[in-house]
Amino acid sequence: MEPVAKSEPADIAVEPADRRGGLGLRLVRNIGWLLGGRGITGITSIVYLGLAARGLGPDGFGMFTLILTFGQLIANIIQFQSWKGVIRFGAIHTAAREHDRLARVLGFTAMLDWGSAVLGAAIAAAAAYLVAPLFHWARPEQNQAALFSAVLLLSSGATPTGMLRLFDRFDLLTFSEAMSPIIRVIGALIAWLLGGGVNAYLIVWALASVGQMIATWASAILIHGSRVSLGRAAYRGAIKENPGLWKFMIQTSLSSSLGFFWLQAGTLAVGAVAGPATAGGFRLADRLASGIGKSTETITRALYPELARLVASNDRATLRKLVLRTTWVALSFSTLLVLICVFAGKLLIKLVAGPQFMFAQPFLVLLAISSAFILAGFALEPLHNAHGRSGRVLRVRVIGTVLYLALLGILLPTMGAKGAAIASIATSALLTGQLAWSAARMLVGPPGEREITS
Repeated sequence: MEPVAKSEPADIAVEPADRRGGLGLRLVRNIGWLLGGRGITGITSIVYLGLAARGLGPDGFGMFTLILTFGQLIANIIQFQSWKGVIRFGAIHTAAREHDRLARVLGFTAMLDWGSAVLGAAIAAAAAYLVAPLFHWARPEQNQAALFSAVLLLSSGATPTGMLRLFDRFDLLTFSEAMSPIIRVIGALIAWLLGGGVNAYLIVWALASVGQMIATWASAILIHGSRVSLGRAAYRGAIKENPGLWKFMIQTSLSSSLGFFWLQAGTLAVGAVAGPATAGGFRLADRLASGIGKSTETITRALYPELARLVASNDRATLRKLVLRTTWVALSFSTLLVLICVFAGKLLIKLVAGPQFMFAQPFLVLLAISSAFILAGFALEPLHNAHGRSGRVLRVRVIGTVLYLALLGILLPTMGAKGAAIASIATSALLTGQLAWSAARMLVGPPGEREITS
């Protein structure tokens, strides 16, 4: 049986831009909503990190960092980026007003989310005890890592996030995503006032993830009703009606996992080699560097649905213009990011975490350069995915990951955390350079390239 509601879902804007208020106005509106949400997220995340760092001290914050990073790494490896599939294939079905097919795609991605979450929770529980000797975890830390990872995996909300983006409801997406940082900062403040330990801050983070998942699903159901087809028949129908669906999901998920892997693996490697305190400083520097550039990631989230619409309508002229303009904006943000961290890095660390974390200032400058390369090419991956070139992105990620691991093995034993940051710079430059070369060839190529697979 397929539980499909009678009400029809809202359609996304698929007509030409001048007939639906203009692509530019819609993109600016969506960016505005996301920037507001990201502004809240950025501020509260910094407050949360500051409270945790000051409350736990370098060693305690380092242990918190290792458990948190371990859980996030497992989640990123196991979870599918199903929201990308919702947009990629959902844009095609909404353009054709094929609501039943859209419902089956949504059911497919939802089942993928839930299945991978259960499998991942079991894997995380086993992995926590296997890696414990690397980080000198006692039994309590092992149990904390296993439980925390399971909660992160089971609180996935990728499908409803894709639904809100697909139906152009970035306002509800902003409100939903604001739940997590608000819960984190309130919980962290309580933990700090009560003198809570590592376990208290992990519980706060887990509750925030669950709260955001509930809010996101509630928002998606609000705009789309219960029109999500589940069951074996719906699963088979989605596979049959969307050629390349599984391939796209695997490729985009592997690409995303590799993109997060080499950043998170660096923190864990630093912890294994240099100890938890240095790992905590490395993580703090990474969060500050990437947090300053969150606005560019925000634009990416609003940009991808628009690119998917332009590719679906084969409007290559507008597509080329949009990518070029947003790339120039990204270059400006990247330059500003590096300048802020070079000239105000010490002040940022002192204000956020206190003078006991000043040793992380060199990490901040190096990781800011790494983040700048990624931010400069923020439009490149969504451009490839909108064209169905997820395989090309995956190949680039694999090459980058191999390079990072090789450099990590060479530089970390002799240079410590600085070596990990330098490896990050080299990898980011390689990733952006390869995708930029591929995107340039794609944009000047012959029209009509709308394939779903590489």
